[in-house]
Amino acid sequence: VEDWMSCMDEQMQDSLQRMSKAATYHYASTERMEWIKSYIGMVAILGTQIWWTWQVEDAFRKVADGDKNAMKSQLTRENGQVQDLVALVREPIDKLQRKKVNTLIILDVHARDITDRFVRDSILSKEEFAWESQLRFYWDRKADDVVIRQCTGSLKYCYEYQGLNGRLVITPLTDRCVMTLTTALTFKMGGAPAGPAGTGKTETTKDLAKSLAISCVVTNCGDGLDYRAMGVIFSGLAETGFWGCFDEFNRINVEVLSVVAAQIKTIQNGLEGGKKTVEMLGRDVALKVTIGYFITMNPGYAGRSELPDNLKALFRPVTMIVPDLMMICENMLMS
Repeated sequence: VEDWMSCMDEQMQDSLQRMSKAATYHYASTERMEWIKSYIGMVAILGTQIWWTWQVEDAFRKVADGDKNAMKSQLTRENGQVQDLVALVREPIDKLQRKKVNTLIILDVHARDITDRFVRDSILSKEEFAWESQLRFYWDRKADDVVIRQCTGSLKYCYEYQGLNGRLVITPLTDRCVMTLTTALTFKMGGAPAGPAGTGKTETTKDLAKSLAISCVVTNCGDGLDYRAMGVIFSGLAETGFWGCFDEFNRINVEVLSVVAAQIKTIQNGLEGGKKTVEMLGRDVALKVTIGYFITMNPGYAGRSELPDNLKALFRPVTMIVPDLMMICENMLMS
């Protein structure tokens, strides 16, 4: 049964990869609204993001060649695309198409805001940090696959079928958090968003997992978790290569946390050494390179323990504050 499930998993990823390639290839030669309607949501979102990255970099190239208005033309085109989607969502379309268009509006509005900022701040080169710090999707012809880059790191697209499970409105806060998490992944570390309840710590982590098409398993931590239970969870994550998001991590007892630190360090050493297996709870488990582990914390509440220093060193911290509700409401009303 396990072999059959593994084969099915591989076939799912293979099918999605082929569909994504076809969609990316046909994007330029098809009218955009027809193109969106003819592909499944996940593929349409990926294709849109790949082409947006290419179009912005093409605008940078035109600017370098002497066309000073290339970025303004790109902004005008993106404004038109958002208006087309808003017009489409008002039409009597079926439920699935509506969900797909809603998600595309969220991503297109964010893309338009970035381009608008480039025009306003006179960003003229793709080497500038304002562009380097964005989550950029490329179709790498040599690898014949999607490569996702941000800052100095590059990540794999994992083709885990997601369906239309909705996306977060992207605010400057989520942008900053995502940048910290992808940098942590590049350095084979974990990410640790901290902040009050309701600031989107877990949701941002899950949203990044959706962007990279990988499953994110959320575990609500409490004082009932011992080192053995955590070891079993980490073994599962290592074998599947999924992401683990541990909610309210500092509710686990301090004695357990010091053992958990050793377990995470084992995985980290395995990733850095390029090992295929690591030892967990006395047995060898397979280690997939796509594994990611994230912890969220509510500091300063009763019943929370301070993290040991050897555990803190394994994570990149990021502080979350209350999100920009005006921006979120504006986006929700659009879609």
